[in-house]
Amino acid sequence: MKSLLHIFIIAPLMLAGVAPASADPAAQAQPVEAATPAADHNATIEKAKAQLSDWRIKLDAYAEKAKTESQPKRTEAAEDLNKAWAKTKDATARLETASAAEWADAKVEFNKDYDAMAASWAKTKN
Repeated sequence: MKSLLHIFIIAPLMLAGVAPASADPAAQAQPVEAATPAADHNATIEKAKAQLSDWRIKLDAYAEKAKTESQPKRTEAAEDLNKAWAKTKDATARLETASAAEWADAKVEFNKDYDAMAASWAKTKN
């Protein structure tokens, strides 16, 4: 019965521009575009957490190795790596708490800090 109401009364009124758009049940469905940012947000956060977990394992192994080797150059590299780790960890936390308006900047900052950490890691291999 409700579908007949839409077909015979509301649809012609909508076509004529008289009925409000909210009367259309299709207009009440969530658009696909609205779901995409949330999916990107969640996927990015999950990826960042997984990357941090992988890095934590690498950094712990490096710290154990560095304890047995006391070279000034290695100590400097370890300090740089610790600073980069802290910045990346903070950037990940900001990703998790960023509002929709802050999301793009938080994502850029995370990527920048993550790349800096990877560069610091590469220095430890020299």
